[in-house]
Amino acid sequence: MKQRIEIIIKMSSSGFLYRLIAISAAVVIAGMLLSGIPATLTVYWWHPQPEWINWETFIKNYHPVQSLPFAGGFILILGFTFFIAAAKQLAVPSTLKVPATLATIFVAAFAAIIGTNYALQVAWVPELVRQNSPALAGITMHNPHSIGWILEMFGYAFLGLATWSIALVFWGSKMMNTIRYLLIANGFISIAAAIITTAGVNWIFKAEGIIGYITWNLLIIITMVLVYYEFRRRRLRGGQ
Repeated sequence: MKQRIEIIIKMSSSGFLYRLIAISAAVVIAGMLLSGIPATLTVYWWHPQPEWINWETFIKNYHPVQSLPFAGGFILILGFTFFIAAAKQLAVPSTLKVPATLATIFVAAFAAIIGTNYALQVAWVPELVRQNSPALAGITMHNPHSIGWILEMFGYAFLGLATWSIALVFWGSKMMNTIRYLLIANGFISIAAAIITTAGVNWIFKAEGIIGYITWNLLIIITMVLVYYEFRRRRLRGGQ
C-alpha cells in the first residue's frame, strides 16, 4: 500500500512538472509573438521610423507604439527564465545537475542584460525624446551603432549558453532528442552572432542580419511548440 501511494505521488509530481514546462513554453511563444516578427511588423505598419539618419529625425518620427517589441520582450524574458527553471528539474542523474545549474546561471545573466536593455528602450528613450536630447542616439536600437545592439547580441549569447546547457536534460524519446538538437542549435546561432558582432554591427540591418533574425524566431517558436506538445502529452498520459 505504501509503495502504491509513493508511486501515485511520484506520478502526480511528474505530471505537475510537465505542466509547468508546457506552460513555460507557451509563455516563450507568447513573448516571441509580442516582441518578435509580429510586433515588429505592427510597428512598421502603424508608425514606422525611417532608416536611421540622426537623432533629430528619430525624434520627429517617434511614436510610443515603437516601444511595443521591447515591452513584449519582458514576456520573453519571463518565459525563458521560467522554462530553464522548470526544465532544470528534469536533471535526475547527478551528472546532469552541473549543466542544468550552469543553464540557470546563464539565463540569469541573459535576464539581467536583456532586461536592462529593454528597460532603456521603453523608459529612457522616451525620456530622452521628451528632453530632445542627442544622447538617445547612443541608446535607441533603431540606431544600429547604439549600445543597445551590443547588449542585445551578448545578452542573447548568454541565452544560447543557457539553452545549450539545459539541452542535455532532454533525452530518451525521438521528440526529446529533437528538442535537444534544436536547443543546441540555438546555442550555436546565438553565440556565433555575438562573435560576429565584435567585428562590427553593420551586418545586423543588412540582408544577412534580417535572414538570421527570421531564422532565429522560427527556430525558437518551433522548439517551444515541440516542448509544449511533448510535455502536454506526457502530462495527459499520467506523468509517464
